[in-house]
Parts: sequence; structure tokens; C-alpha cells
Amino acid sequence: MLAVREGREWRFIGHVGAGFSHYTLKELHGKLIKLKMTKSPFPKKVRGEAVTTWVKPTLVAEVKFTEWTNSGEMRHPVYLGLRADKHAEEVVRERETAGH
Repeated sequence: MLAVREGREWRFIGHVGAGFSHYTLKELHGKLIKLKMTKSPFPKKVRGEAVTTWVKPTLVAEVKFTEWTNSGEMRHPVYLGLRADKHAEEVVRERETAGH
């Protein structure tokens, strides 16, 4: 699951299912299993919650996508890799600026 910060809360912005190699999945699993937690970090229920293994939101992924949906989720997100230069709490939805 993907999330961004909105104020003090995490906001669900979709699922990413593309961009993973076998090696990447194995590497991510090793990192994510150490972050496992029992409850959702989201204040509201999210799609797919019943089959989700929750992890502490500390890793930052770089993801490309085609556009934002009307419900505020990423359309066609593709995993590009993890980022070590940013803390999870810094990740907010980027807004389009005038002229772009």
C-alpha cells in the first residue's frame, strides 16, 4: 500500500503491483518483515485491508504513475526503488504548480 502524510495522519493513495523483479521482491520482503505491526496506520478503513499485512510506515519508495484519480489515488503506479534520502514523515502529495 502507498501512503502520504496529510497533517499528522497517513492517507492511503493506492497499491503498487508493477516494477518488481524477483530479486527486488526478496529484498523488500526482508526489510518489510522486520517492520510488521498488528494494526493499520490509517485513520480510516482502506481497500484490501482484510488481506493486508501491516508494516510500520518508515520506508520511502519512489513510484511513477500516470495521474491522480478523482478519489486521490495513483493511477498505474510502478515501483522504481527505495529512497534513503527522505524520511517517511516528509512524504506528502506533491501539488501541481502554475505553468506545469
